[in-house]
Order: sequence, then structure tokens, then C-alpha cells
Amino acid sequence: MNKNRFLFQTLWLLLLYSVSLAQQSIHGFIRENDTGEPLPYANVILPDINRGASSNVEGYFVISDIPVGTHKLIVSIIGYSKHEETIELPANMNLRLDVRLDQSIIEGQSIEVSAEREKFKELVSTSTVTLDRRAIEVAPSFVEADVFRALQLLPGVQSLNDFSSALYVRGSTPDQNLIMLDGITVYNPMHLGGIFSTFNTDAIKEADFHAGGFPAQYGGRLGSILNIVNREGNTETLAGSANISLISSKALIEGPLPTGDSELLKGSWMLAGRRTYFDLIANTAWKYLVRPNINALDREDTPENIIPYYFYDFQGKANLDVGSDHRLTWSSFYGDDVLNWNYQSDYSSDDWVDEGFQGDDAYYYEGSDSSVFDWRWGNFTNSLSWRWIVSPKLIARTFIANSRFRFAVDFDYADESYFQSDYDTSSSRSSFGFDLFDRINDNSVESNLTWLANDAHNVLTGFQHKEVHFQLGMILGAQDTYNGVTETFRDTIMWMESKPAETAWYIQDQWEVNPLLSLQTGLRVASYSLHDTTYFEPRLGLKYFLSEKISLKGSIGRYHQFLTVANPPDENLRFLDIWFGIPADRPAPRSDHYILGVEYLSNSDILIRTEGYYKSFDNLLTLKPTDLIAVNEAGQLRIDPFNEFWETDAYAQGLEILVKKLSGRVRGWAGYTYAQTKRKYEGQDWYFPKYDRTHTLNVVADWALNDALHFSTAITYSSGNPYTAVIGRTEVWADNSWDLSNYWYGRESFLYGEKHGVRYPGYFRWDVSFKKQRPFYNGKLEWYFQVLNVTNHLNVFSYLYRNHGEYNYQTYEYENKGVQRFGIPMFPFFPTFGVKFEF
Repeated sequence: MNKNRFLFQTLWLLLLYSVSLAQQSIHGFIRENDTGEPLPYANVILPDINRGASSNVEGYFVISDIPVGTHKLIVSIIGYSKHEETIELPANMNLRLDVRLDQSIIEGQSIEVSAEREKFKELVSTSTVTLDRRAIEVAPSFVEADVFRALQLLPGVQSLNDFSSALYVRGSTPDQNLIMLDGITVYNPMHLGGIFSTFNTDAIKEADFHAGGFPAQYGGRLGSILNIVNREGNTETLAGSANISLISSKALIEGPLPTGDSELLKGSWMLAGRRTYFDLIANTAWKYLVRPNINALDREDTPENIIPYYFYDFQGKANLDVGSDHRLTWSSFYGDDVLNWNYQSDYSSDDWVDEGFQGDDAYYYEGSDSSVFDWRWGNFTNSLSWRWIVSPKLIARTFIANSRFRFAVDFDYADESYFQSDYDTSSSRSSFGFDLFDRINDNSVESNLTWLANDAHNVLTGFQHKEVHFQLGMILGAQDTYNGVTETFRDTIMWMESKPAETAWYIQDQWEVNPLLSLQTGLRVASYSLHDTTYFEPRLGLKYFLSEKISLKGSIGRYHQFLTVANPPDENLRFLDIWFGIPADRPAPRSDHYILGVEYLSNSDILIRTEGYYKSFDNLLTLKPTDLIAVNEAGQLRIDPFNEFWETDAYAQGLEILVKKLSGRVRGWAGYTYAQTKRKYEGQDWYFPKYDRTHTLNVVADWALNDALHFSTAITYSSGNPYTAVIGRTEVWADNSWDLSNYWYGRESFLYGEKHGVRYPGYFRWDVSFKKQRPFYNGKLEWYFQVLNVTNHLNVFSYLYRNHGEYNYQTYEYENKGVQRFGIPMFPFFPTFGVKFEF
């Protein structure tokens, strides 16, 4: 990569040199007045010279090539009051202008350009959706608002079942999604076995989602990009909120950094936390209300706690502006799921009577056994970024981050006994335990430049380097002590470790060829430390306006991935992912994206988007169903969970339609997806994977009945997922030759049909939610009530099978009645409620 690094450094120097050639401009940030949060896609215009620009995601704007003199400046965005002022631009100077906008409560105020309209005009990337916090909270979800559940209601995004929040995007599996929090990679972003995502909705500003065709800045994944952006924190005053739902409590607090009266230093901070509490309530009731009433002898064999599980997470963010051109941002996340079970039982000869010992055969016996099961898994991330406005047209960013995922199981069992009689005295202690762990430690650095060359060109170039340390292991240990003599056993029965590195350089230019046509050309060049190969990933996007309201969009791109997971391919529950780097003897998985779509935006802010796509997948790795535990040639017990893989090819194709209402008292979207995904192992036929759904229809709406009362609803229908059906049973009779009675026995097994050859019944769910707000001291109080699966529709999660038969007492024969099937349901009718406070 030396050549690529040289090119990157040369381009950096050329762009820095361009600072001296920059023409006069007006630049600055657009922010919300009450909180200081940036306002993206605000419209900034100079009407007297008919020039303007819109702010980016950080609220930054620049208007160049402005003549010296007096100009009128107008800043507007839907939902905020219009800002107007007269500015004076001196000769040979760039003017810095930061604007604060107040939220507007005037009905019918005329705002020429909304944020969504600016996205419609400027955004070239296909398959991109941005959900703000309100859009996430609109969609009813299990117990509390969840960003993954909201994304599952978008076209092209599938879910495996109600019990999983994992995202299956356009034929891709969850491990092919790049999930980021403020730019930091998060490897297993799920709580409670996948039911919840790890992201606290109260702390989220927006979720930037790319379902395909993503820009050159992003790489290392084949499927999609999701970057969760946390709120920056209130720059004006101390504020906060608290939320109590059916299973968890959340709190958020934010405010300005205490920089005193310094004009050089300004900043803000935000801290949010969440914890489930059903374990605290259930265990307290058990300990003080139930357990004391149990018989004393039986009480010793009952656990002290009956709910051994909880999860928690904390998110923090702080911004420090140093002068007007430098900003430092720290972002962090820490969260864990904890499953802890302790058990202890004591017993003695007084507790039971053995008729074998009577009279002079007196004895005394006592003992105890105990077990500890401690299972923890979670993420810990930290990042520090520096933004430097080198000039109005040149912005440099440097980003360093660490992301750690930990999965650890610690199990210990011990049994102690003491025996005394007239003939013998002995004591013994035996213990057994194992440690199972999976650790990921990701260290990343990125530096990039954004060059706003002119009105026609917006250039982005950067360099990324990532080093990932994977560790997976299992250690067994045992100890036996008898009358003071101890024997110890300890063995590592599984150990896998690798330290691959990824390096990439990218460049991208968004070029407005003319008012009707824009191109987004990009190239990403990547290397992987275990491969002696340079991977080239060209990207191309285009946007052509057929009219002022209709645009044609398309994109083509190549993508590689240098890590994968060792998950069973036919799993019904995706509890967590076991990650590892692509081995040196395997080629990197590759995917090509082809996307073509049409967008229409009406004058009443109704967006209609239709996209067709095709994605190819090559060099995928699929875990073979082999024995997990085996004994090697030396007679040692060994676990090798993923030593054998099938090389797999796949493709996905589909059509998506999104109708989104962006403003008014009724907001929401309706999305339809037609999709087909197929995979193929080595030497096998093409088949549908378990996550394939042919038709999906989602309708999400939020109706503001008045300023205080909201009604939300979500309706989902989809065709069923495929599964492999049991079509019969087989029975083989064998002779127990070792038995003198010459007994014959039958061995039964199921007979399966074509792999994933049939589908579950269609899926249907209707959820509703009510929210009401009222003033509460210096803030407001909001209570909400929601019902999942209003119609209590039976959606099948899986089937269980058993051989069924009855004994006929008249004929004295066993009558076989074939195979019985039982359906396991998903979420039933389920009401939940909660309360939220804001100050």
C-alpha cells in the first residue's frame, strides 16, 4: 500500500495548497437556538445575487465566489422561524457567520425549502434513509422504542422473527452490516438474546442507513451501513429526561461544558443510561414474600434469586470547540448483559434415614454442593475525533477509536463431604469448571479531507487503518481431594487467535455536471494483512432530473469483507455472532451492487421512491454441521466449532416502493418489498435461506390529534419464511445380540423433504400506541400505552415434531398414527405502558 499512501499524502498537500487560492466566501454553522444541536439541510441563500447552499449533517455551509459589498442573507428550514439579516463582505476576506434558529409554532408559515427537499435535490447516493428520533419513536415496538425495530419496517429490511432485532438487508446476513455508533464499529449490538438493540433511543439524534450502493468512505462489509449518531448535548442549559417502561428505566442528562467565561472554549456534553429492573422486583418479592414461607427444610434447596438476568448500558458524548475552527469530540458506550446463577445446598445425616445403618453402626455424614454460572457479554467503545476547518472550503477530520466485545462464561461446581463411623473417617472435595470466552479488540484510525472545490465539485478523500484481535477459547479444570491428597486437571480444549489488519484509501467526488445531472464517482483501495492482494472497489452513482419533481438514480459498486462469523446457517435465533478474520487460505468475500430507482417529491412533501436492485455474493463461508466435541488421535477432548466451511455463492434481487409523508399532523410511511434471495453450497443446488421473504408490506403512521395527544400504528404483512419440512419417519429394527433375551428394538428418525422447500404461513401483525403529554413542573410528562399484535394473530416461529401412536387394547397392537406437528408462536397480544419525564 506504499503507492496508495503516497497518492493520499500528495493529494492532501495539493488540497492544503488550494487554501491560498480560495475565493471570498461566507461560511458557518446553522444550529438550533434552544439546544445548540446542528441543523442539517438548512437552506442559506443570497437572493440579490441568486446564490445559495445548504448545510451538511454537521450544520456547516459555505457559499463561495461572492462579490464584495452588502448582501441580504436568508436562512430557512421547515419547522423553524426564518432568519434574515444584512451582511457586509469586505475585500479579500472570508466571513464566518454562525446562525441560531428558533423552533416555529406558527401554523402555515411559508418555508421555501425543507430539509427533505434539499436531500431530494442534492443527495446522489441510492438506498439511503435517515431516521430521526421522532421517526424511531413513532413505530410501536416491543416494550420500548428501538432503532432496529424501526429499520425493520423499511423496504428492503427483513427480520427473521419477532424474537430477533437483527437486520437482514437485501439478502445480506446481519454480519454483513456495518453497525457504527458515532463512527465506532459495534460488533454485537443486541441485548436480551437479540430482542433489543444496544442503542438507547433517548440518546440518539439520528440513524443514517444505507441499504446498498454506499459511498467509497464505507467499506469492509457487503450488505449495508448503519451509523447511529448520538445527540451532541445542550449547549445552553442543563436538561434531561427519564423514562420508565415495563422492563427498564432510562435517564439522560445534558448541558454545556463548564468553560467559564472563556470565548476560546465552548462545548456541551450528554450522558445516558439504561437498566432492566424486572430482576430486582422479582427477586425482592421472592426473597421477602415467598421464600420465607417455604418449609425450612425445602428452603435450603431453593435459590436466593429466581431471575438471574439483567442488562445495562451507558452512552456518553462531549464536544469542545477550541476557537472557531477546531472541535474535539469524545464518544463512548459501555453495556453488558449479565446472567448470573448461584446455587448451594447443605445436607447431613440428620436430614435423612438409611435403614442400612442401625444399632451399633452409628455414623455421621454431612456435605454440600454448590455451583456458580456467570455469563456476561457486551460492548465497550471509545473514540476521539478532531475536526479542523482549514479554510472555508477545506475541512480535515482525524478519528481514533477502540471497540471491544466480550463474551465470557465462567462455570464452577464443587461437592464436599465428610463421613465418620465406627470403622472409617474420610473427607473429600471435588470441583469442576470451565471458562469459555470470545473477545474482539478493534483499534482504528481514520483521517480524511472534505474539499468543497466549487459549486460543481465536492471531493472527499481519506485513509483508514484497522487492527482487530480475535480470541476464542475454552479451558477445562477439575480438582479432586480425598483425605488430604489432591489431584488437579487443567486443559485448554479450544483456542483460536488471530490479529488481522485492514488498510484502505478512498477518494470520492460528487460532481454536478449540469443542473439536471450529478455524478458521484469513487474508488476504494483496500488491503488485508493475511492476503497478498490489493482489492480495488470502484463506485459510481448518478442522479438525473427528469423534471423538477422527478429524478432518476442509479449506482454500481464492488465491496469486500475481511471478517465473518461462525454461526449455524439455519439458526432460528441469532443470539450473538462469533467473529473471526477471513483465513489466509480463503479469498475475501465479495459483492457487486446494481441499483436503479426513481424518486418523486410532491409540493406537499410526499416522497415516493421506487428502486430495483441486484446483488451478487461470491466466496462466502458457511459453517458445516460437524461434531462440536471430538477426541483427537492422542485421546484428548477437543472442541473445534468452525474448522470446516462450505464455499458459498449467493444472489439477491428485488423491487422496493416507499411512500413517505414528511410533514403535517399525519406523518409516516408505507413500504412494499418484493425480494428473492438464493444461496448455493459447494456441489449443492440453489435454495432459499431461512430469512428469505418474497412479499413484505409495512405501514407506519403517527397522527398528532392535537399538540398533546399522538396515536401511532404499524401494520406488517409478509409471506412466510422457508423451512425444511418433515414428510415422514423411518424405523430400523436391530437385534440386541448382547442381551440373552434376544430383544429387538426399533430406532426411529424423521424423513426430511427438500431443503427449505416449503414456507411458514404468512406473517401479520398490527401494533398501536397512544402518547399523551402535559406540563410537569419546569418540563413535561409523557405517558404512553401500546399494544402489540392487536388481533392476536398466530405467527409461527417454528414447528416441533413427534412420532405419534396409540396402543390398541382390543387388538393388542401398537397403532402408528404418523408424525404430529406443533407450532411455536411468536409475540401474542401484548399490552405495555411507560412514563417519560423531561426537564
